[in-house]
Amino acid sequence: MSGSNAAHDRLAVGEREDVPSRAENLEAGKRLAEIVRTTLGPNGLDKMLITDDGTVAITNDGASILERMTLSHPAATLVLEVAQGQDTTVGDGTTTAVVLAGGLLDEAESLLERGVSPAKITEGYHLAVSRAVETLSELTVSVDLENDERLRDIASTTVTGKWDESGTAFVADRAVKAVRAIERDGRVGFERLTRKTIPGGSFYDSAVIDGLVIDMGTSSTDVVSPEGALPNRYRDATVALIDEALSIDTPQGVGRVDLESYEEYERLREYERDVYEEYVDTVVGVGADVVFCQQAIDDPVRYRLAEEGVLAVERTQRDELHRLARATGGKPVPVGSLTRATTGTAASVERRSLGPTDVTVVSGLEELGQVSAVFRGGTQHVADETKRVLDTCFYALKLAVEDEAVVPGAGAIEVALARELRSFAAGRDGTEQLAVEAFADVLETVPRTLAETSGIRPTDALLELRTAHHDGNHTAGLDLETGSVVDAADQGVLEPLYVKRQALACAGEAASMIVRIDDAVPMATQVEDAGHDHDHDHGPGGLVRSTEGYPWAVGHSMGH
Repeated sequence: MSGSNAAHDRLAVGEREDVPSRAENLEAGKRLAEIVRTTLGPNGLDKMLITDDGTVAITNDGASILERMTLSHPAATLVLEVAQGQDTTVGDGTTTAVVLAGGLLDEAESLLERGVSPAKITEGYHLAVSRAVETLSELTVSVDLENDERLRDIASTTVTGKWDESGTAFVADRAVKAVRAIERDGRVGFERLTRKTIPGGSFYDSAVIDGLVIDMGTSSTDVVSPEGALPNRYRDATVALIDEALSIDTPQGVGRVDLESYEEYERLREYERDVYEEYVDTVVGVGADVVFCQQAIDDPVRYRLAEEGVLAVERTQRDELHRLARATGGKPVPVGSLTRATTGTAASVERRSLGPTDVTVVSGLEELGQVSAVFRGGTQHVADETKRVLDTCFYALKLAVEDEAVVPGAGAIEVALARELRSFAAGRDGTEQLAVEAFADVLETVPRTLAETSGIRPTDALLELRTAHHDGNHTAGLDLETGSVVDAADQGVLEPLYVKRQALACAGEAASMIVRIDDAVPMATQVEDAGHDHDHDHGPGGLVRSTEGYPWAVGHSMGH
């Protein structure tokens, strides 16, 4: 699936028996990039995505489109995998990486027609990436990352084009609040951040909540204390975390128990009462106000705990049990090992409703800093898209805070790098200089696309940017509202250095992989050879080694 069913058909190989040529590989990669390119820019319109099963999604996020694509063309799949690597590594810059890769493939096609060899093209691309990455570190701008306003600038730059001005400001504010809450000594620990999507409300109902939010509606987790018997909120609560069931084990495969007398029945009942009382006495004995149990809690236990004023929560998911341990300082243990030393402390444990969903919010120790980001929306899809964009903000802020390095956005950094690469290419003697120059041209695709999608004449905008950079202003970028050239750093249009560096590397790698492919060789699973015994290992020349899915590589065995 892609931006349209027709686009998907163009990228599909289908049932062809032949394999794609180099020209077809280049074309597939270019078309994939063009589909994603249409999402780049602050005023990009939403796209309707229709999957093979008929599911409809609305998005203007390039990463969202890539995630939902189902491709059968091997070259397009390679570009997609590299882009997904960008998303996994840094959480942002996926659209830029794919657009740059598509531009590099387009330039490679022209260079091949001019007689430049694939080896020289890939060499030039490698030189360009190395030079660009080296130059990037020299083009960083100094900002005070202790200033929340600067962090909001970075977050706003990341989500520009996803919402209007007020929506962008709202998202940036929530992202900064969450990252500040989980930052410790310049490091951002995502293990202290829980993210939940809850439909049935406005996008503006999204919130960052101090503490751990446990969604009682989408998991088996359930408050099992009798309705109305206990308060909805506990303050300064002692929390017990039990990593087993508060129930009586039954023999496996036994359908019934035969009792020969009433006395035996009474002894069985007495045994059950003793076990249940032991459970309750243990929990109450450590001073617990709330108990979270990883498995089931039998009815007699839950009612006795309620009588003692203890809130009982059963079937808490294991990952949430460990988050509770981080939030409260407690330790998940079997009930027999429960002591005061293994209990945790929560500032409050509160049952509340968020839209149609019941949740339990555990606000733990302030020094542990567990927070939850709750993403809201009228539908599950809207809530999911909100989560996706805020996740991008979280990653961008993490990189900016930890690396303490940002570069100007609004096309400024791409024009500065293009200028440097053209100067670098002029000092080369071989035909690889043509590939370096082509890389510089492709970098300017970013400001050109920004101008196009904002209703600005791209040629005029690019000429003005080049003039500003020629005059020594390497932070000159486009004001996408007015179309004028401004100082991007002064305007707060900032991006993490690492995102740009990774996008350049991913784009160069994807393009080089496809340019190097001369042909694809279908892999044989066995060799048809009359009279040969196939039940033992092949000798020299047999196809016995996996190539891990790369179509241009042929596995072979080594002769002795």
